Amino acid sequence: MPLIEPRPSAPLIALSSDFIRAKEYFEAIVASSGDMICTTDVRGRVLYFSPGAEAMLGVPATSAVGRPAHDFYARGREDAAQLMRLLRDSHDGRTRNYEMQLRASGERLLTVSMSVSLLKDARGRVIGTLGVAKDISDRAELERRLREMTRTDDLTGLFNQRHFYERLREEAARARRQKRRLSLILFDLDGFKQVNDRLGHLAGDRILRLFAKAVADRVRREVDLAFRWGGDEFVVLLPETGAAGAARIAKRIAAAARSLGREGVSASWGVAELSPSGRADALVRRADAAMFKMKSAGSLDRRDR
Repeated sequence: MPLIEPRPSAPLIALSSDFIRAKEYFEAIVASSGDMICTTDVRGRVLYFSPGAEAMLGVPATSAVGRPAHDFYARGREDAAQLMRLLRDSHDGRTRNYEMQLRASGERLLTVSMSVSLLKDARGRVIGTLGVAKDISDRAELERRLREMTRTDDLTGLFNQRHFYERLREEAARARRQKRRLSLILFDLDGFKQVNDRLGHLAGDRILRLFAKAVADRVRREVDLAFRWGGDEFVVLLPETGAAGAARIAKRIAAAARSLGREGVSASWGVAELSPSGRADALVRRADAAMFKMKSAGSLDRRDR
């Protein structure tokens, strides 16, 4: 029986060596990237967690692998569902530069630019996802500060008139859509110009800051919106509040600002509530008319005395 000579093993060895070199080359590229590179299986569990991901989130790969990827998303499953919607709606199974937040160690939140692709096998079946995230927290913070500067009054720290009109349109539309109440208070500082002219702009600025603090301290944080409308006029937007409630708040603010009376300054105010079919700009006009009526009445009282 003839002996069968073994086939040369050199091609197999060469293939193996090429594969190892390619693998090492790929790993070197990934390791050198400061970005987060992560793959998941079809259930959304982490399969690969790059060195850049470890450094960015402060989480070792050994504790990340096997966990649901949404554990690292700021909004958890909600973010995961949004990413999957974007992938399904895309023509190529990819979403690029999606801005979101990730949870890092120490309860930190990082703003990242996330790009995600569906991973498929040779038959075209989806076997998982590949995600690459770049930390843009510094850029996002700078953009936030720039936005804050464009909508905030430098002297008082309240929102400015430009932002007032933006929010008035938004809140009026929301109030109509949800059939909720919306009221507005317009304040004017009586006697301010005379004090400003007599004592100077520094004294005037101090009065404006004191009144702005009285306003900010007596409205609901994250709900009500306070603005310096211009000069010595201030506006407060009160979502889900009727005219009677707005009047009570206006009285509390005016009472808190009575100490300004020592400077020869007092506050007149007017309240208006958005009607179901009313225009947002009419809200300002009606509040201004009510404020002018109070100011005129105060002038008559002083004249009679």
